[in-house]
Amino acid sequence: MIKSDIERLIHEVESSATLDHASFSRSVEALRHVFPDAAIALAATTDLVEQVLHLIDAILPAWTIQLTGKAMEPDGHWRCSLRETRGRDEDEVIGLGSGAVVGLALLAALLRVALAKAR
Repeated sequence: MIKSDIERLIHEVESSATLDHASFSRSVEALRHVFPDAAIALAATTDLVEQVLHLIDAILPAWTIQLTGKAMEPDGHWRCSLRETRGRDEDEVIGLGSGAVVGLALLAALLRVALAKAR
């Protein structure tokens, strides 16, 4: 998978209203290409937000997840950052994502880390 494919996935995820199984499956395939050594297995739940959290844990163990949003507004306007440390400028790669729902923001941030690490 090439970087332009991951960029298209990020755009698709961030412009969606909901996290669906098709986008999630395409994202998992991209992540498997970028992180072949990670134990990427789907969690035993059908909840896609839990699946994304499980992927982050498998691919980026011990990374910090920061999630902000306005849950009272329609479509939430969620933002997520994934960092290797809690410091501000210490990380080589920071995954930033946004989405209408929590799962989309988490997945977009994870895909941005994959984009930065893709060859």
